[in-house]
Amino acid sequence: MANLSLDSDELLLPRDVVAVDVPASWGGEVSHQLTFAGPLGPILALPGRRTRWLFLARWDTRPHTPPPDVRYWRDRVPAPTAHWVVRPGDALPLVSVIRCAIRTVRP
Repeated sequence: MANLSLDSDELLLPRDVVAVDVPASWGGEVSHQLTFAGPLGPILALPGRRTRWLFLARWDTRPHTPPPDVRYWRDRVPAPTAHWVVRPGDALPLVSVIRCAIRTVRP
């Protein structure tokens, strides 16, 4: 994932990458579930009035509806004060794996 670029105020995502945006209160539980599915992908924390965690994943084209309080970001993510929870490495799960982890902790 060397092509991820976190500059001063935004994260630039490659064309086939999506950021799955969840409330930070879910973040630890979701990342814990993901460790059972394989290596974690990059996770970014967005501090603010309501801190959010972004799980970076490979986009898949299967139809789905995101759960409440979940948002998908493509291309650019406003991230002026973001920091890495898990730095980018070689792992990048499919977005469907992250959705499954979210459904496990927030049925």
